Amino acid sequence: MTTSQTSSLTGTWAHSFEEDEGDVQVYRPGGSFPFPPSRRGRETLDFQQAGQVVTGMPGPDDRQTHAAAGITALGMNRFRLGDSRVIEVIEFGPDVLKVRQA
Repeated sequence: MTTSQTSSLTGTWAHSFEEDEGDVQVYRPGGSFPFPPSRRGRETLDFQQAGQVVTGMPGPDDRQTHAAAGITALGMNRFRLGDSRVIEVIEFGPDVLKVRQA
């Protein structure tokens, strides 16, 4: 994936932790994928246009908490989310996003 392809990351992706492969995290389309029931909440990544990402995490009362941040392309499929979190995109398609924390 090149820097010019970051715009194709738009949309909401939910962490499908059941499918994780070692240190690779698997995300599926948040609104359309039939996730199995889970007592554990799912992290979400909502890539928006104009270089923004909104992360969602289960809060203490199970409701999602959201935080907006910028996204910066670092090269070699790596992106900085906000000031500190860096991810490497391993695989990207219409039905899957696989990332590794860098």
